[in-house]
Amino acid sequence: MRNLLSRCHFIGVLASAFLLAGAARADTWFPPKIESYSSADGAWRLTVTPRDISSPLEYFDDKVKGREPAGAVPGDPSTRAHGSMEHLENGKWRKVWTASLLNEVSPVSAIVSPSGRAVTFDNWHSIGYGKDAIVIYDGRGTLVRAMSLEDFLPLDYLRVLPRTVSSVHWGGDHHFSVDGRSLILQVVIPAVAADGLSKSNELQYIELGFDLASGRALPRDAAAWSQALASVREVNEFEETNAAEQKARFIAPLTVPGSNDERPWHQYLAEAFLRLDPDWEKGYALTNVIRLPQHQDAAKSITWLEEALRDDQLRDVVMIACPSQDHLVRIVAKVFADLSSGELKGTRIYVAADDAHTAAIARALAHTGAQYIQLDPAEPIPQRKERLDRYLEAQR
Repeated sequence: MRNLLSRCHFIGVLASAFLLAGAARADTWFPPKIESYSSADGAWRLTVTPRDISSPLEYFDDKVKGREPAGAVPGDPSTRAHGSMEHLENGKWRKVWTASLLNEVSPVSAIVSPSGRAVTFDNWHSIGYGKDAIVIYDGRGTLVRAMSLEDFLPLDYLRVLPRTVSSVHWGGDHHFSVDGRSLILQVVIPAVAADGLSKSNELQYIELGFDLASGRALPRDAAAWSQALASVREVNEFEETNAAEQKARFIAPLTVPGSNDERPWHQYLAEAFLRLDPDWEKGYALTNVIRLPQHQDAAKSITWLEEALRDDQLRDVVMIACPSQDHLVRIVAKVFADLSSGELKGTRIYVAADDAHTAAIARALAHTGAQYIQLDPAEPIPQRKERLDRYLEAQR
């Protein structure tokens, strides 16, 4: 398993990135915990106590099954997070208010103004979702306004914000105005980077103001907002074009890459598995691309293939390719010669070998007991009917 993702790709991750528009990255959530947030002058302190949940797993399971309150602890009547505001007076903390917050389990973060107002942001396990993505409380803990992202951002803007499986990553360093009267939200400006991906350390933001006393939106900087919307239009156009290209690739017969670049060969093997293998719905297999001799790390790709073939947990299906057919035969013959008779019984091994080299590959694998399946580079692989039907239905 060591360095697995650096040496071979899992179908479930790679295929979605290769074929599906707007693919979301995975994310991780730890159990919520008590957090304290102080004003800039240190005179006010908000303590947020999450609602107890039996476990994150039970919470997620309840959400899927529509059971509320999700993840509830038996006998615990609470349904919301809890907030407590204190003020530092003569060196001692005095409790000013205590109340239930709108958040179901816990906000993700909060800020406190020098006048004792509080603003919470997002929800545990679902950043950017919900009518309480931003909540403003006054100095007595009374609700001023709760907002969803839809309340102040157009749908076209929301659609292209950075995402993970559970969240919309929309915000930056939210803060208060210098006079303490306004909330300033930093909102990500979606953009297309040179490689077609947004990088978190290169994100740009637009600042949107809201009056703390009323929750009303303040006038926006017209020029900055116009620039942000222009960037949003560019991203939407890019994603629409990209989605159309991905759809065409998904539907079209699969052909071998036209370059020696390693990544397209991994993608080819990944997609070939999904189109051909009887266990395609399990969604994973090992893809191994043998690097050309002139590659500075050519030996590593051979070592990774050797490790994959000896890993009992991962070798049910192994996919192998190389930009050079002659080099492919040399390496496959060498690697498989070191395996004992019958060692790979029950393993299916797909190799991207043309008709001139497939017999040599078959001979190299014969003693291992593996089932050899040729991926003929001259024969495009049609899309699997069941997979195509599901894809087109999802598109509708």
